[in-house]
Amino acid sequence: MVEAGIQRIYAVTGDSLNHVNAAVHRNGKIKWIHVRHEETAAYAAGAEAQLNGLACCAGSSGPGHVHLINGLYDAHRSSASVLAIASTIPTKEFGTDFFQETNAIKLFDDCSCYNQMATTPAQLPRMLQAALQNAVHKRGVAVIGLPGDITDLPAEAAETTTVLFRNQPVIRPSEDELLQLAELLKSHKKVTIYCGFGAADALKEVIQLAEKLKSPVAYSYKAKMAIQYDNQYEVGLTGLLGIPSAYHAMHECDLLVLLAPIFHIHLSCPLKIRLFKLTLNPKTSGEGLNSIWDFAEM
Repeated sequence: MVEAGIQRIYAVTGDSLNHVNAAVHRNGKIKWIHVRHEETAAYAAGAEAQLNGLACCAGSSGPGHVHLINGLYDAHRSSASVLAIASTIPTKEFGTDFFQETNAIKLFDDCSCYNQMATTPAQLPRMLQAALQNAVHKRGVAVIGLPGDITDLPAEAAETTTVLFRNQPVIRPSEDELLQLAELLKSHKKVTIYCGFGAADALKEVIQLAEKLKSPVAYSYKAKMAIQYDNQYEVGLTGLLGIPSAYHAMHECDLLVLLAPIFHIHLSCPLKIRLFKLTLNPKTSGEGLNSIWDFAEM
């Protein structure tokens, strides 16, 4: 976890989590941030992950697990890379309706991209590696279940690498898709660009495109910090919340180019205009869009 860049664990100390807390203090390289409620821990980790890329929270068995849920749902839906440690009852008590027993796999299944329970010390290094890789590259919550008796046993050396690989492949549309976009841009005079959070690292390219097209640039709430500043073409944000300039830019254009939005754009898009959506997530193709719109996905 230290090598992966985790600097803090937000948690409430107690019960099955005590051995994890003690190990963190012995190591001294990660800060244990004590909170008064596990929901606060999950929200804090989600916020830090959105700022720094990766964060961690923890909750002990029973109420600690349930209290994490709100914050983990928020982090997962916000594409925040969060590692959640869900310590739980001793392994010998599994399936006995033991005090504060929860089924962590079922409980966290809908708000995570990785969700596993370690039942031996040998499993933990590989599971932790897989959890971190999933959290970072799928941009979501990864949950590791840790029974209290397992964390009290001596650690075992990892059989595989413990390095967190942060691959950054260069991905581009196909030639046909680029030609399709070029034809759309040529054939429309009033083009508006709308940037979602996925375009946060492309401000330079967004400005170059806007300059070429003489297009206004609107953006979502999450993209605001990255797209607004030093951008002479920006006209403000719109979405569930917004301002008139961005609203009118989107409603009075002939073609709306959507750059990596991660929410249901139909809530703020006008009807009967042409759209072109650029995204790395093909499962969102047509998501929330009315069938009367011309739509292309790259």
